[in-house]
Amino acid sequence: MTESIRRAVICSISESFGLPVYGQTVPQGGKRPCFTVEISGVEQQRLLGRRCRRKVMFRIRYYSGEGKTAAADSLAAADGLYEVLLLIGNEEKFAASSMKHEKTEYGVAFTAAYEYHILFDEEENALMMRLEHNGRRAVGYGERSGI
Repeated sequence: MTESIRRAVICSISESFGLPVYGQTVPQGGKRPCFTVEISGVEQQRLLGRRCRRKVMFRIRYYSGEGKTAAADSLAAADGLYEVLLLIGNEEKFAASSMKHEKTEYGVAFTAAYEYHILFDEEENALMMRLEHNGRRAVGYGERSGI
């Protein structure tokens, strides 16, 4: 599920901005302006019964181009990321639970978190066999003892 959310983030950014989106870091000779998307952390919290909640945090970096408009482009990219990453996915939709950005020397560092729930399969417990002592059945639930 985490990988499908990562792919949805990358697809949303790529479709909206039309710029290169790299998985981890900008490769040597990579084209700028561009984005990088990486998973910065995953948290899991146990809920009642067979359920748990998982939170995936993403760090998206926008590397601005050179020139006088780099600062304005960075702010425009940050505003666009808030709109684009609010709701992602085609078949399964995911809404961001938190988003924030910071201006950096290379452009913008943007963080977004997505939460989803997991339901674990129920384990089948084997039932105990009846206890027999000297050929007689021992007391079971709702039965009379033959011993």
